[in-house]
Amino acid sequence: MTCSDAGGQEDARRSQPALDSTSPLEWIIAAAGGLLLVAALAYMVVFAVTTPERPPAVTLSVTSVTTTPGGYLVSFRAANAGGETAAGLQVSGELRQGETLIETSDMSIDYLPQRSERRGGLFFSANPADHQLSLRAHGYSEP
Repeated sequence: MTCSDAGGQEDARRSQPALDSTSPLEWIIAAAGGLLLVAALAYMVVFAVTTPERPPAVTLSVTSVTTTPGGYLVSFRAANAGGETAAGLQVSGELRQGETLIETSDMSIDYLPQRSERRGGLFFSANPADHQLSLRAHGYSEP
């Protein structure tokens, strides 16, 4: 082996990065990221195993009544406390005076996921304040 070959090998070794050039801070950050990933996966598995399947549990509540040029808008909140999603949820509102049905209004909510809420509105020509207003969910489909 000649002197020029030995010097060339030393230069090649110097130009290669060290195999363990990862700083302690990078190891700490990588470990924290790994722990977060494992914790998120564990949470999802525990949630899936321990949460019983329950049908949608929809509740409707009036949030406001507004006068519009064509009549009245009854704004409402639909909340699904159940364990499944309700797609195509049919909602209706009725205005009654005693036993007499004055007016109805219907609408549908495309998608109401589990443990969530959506807002909507029903239009009436009669004033809801002068009558008994009731809201009812009629049906849904599974997505």
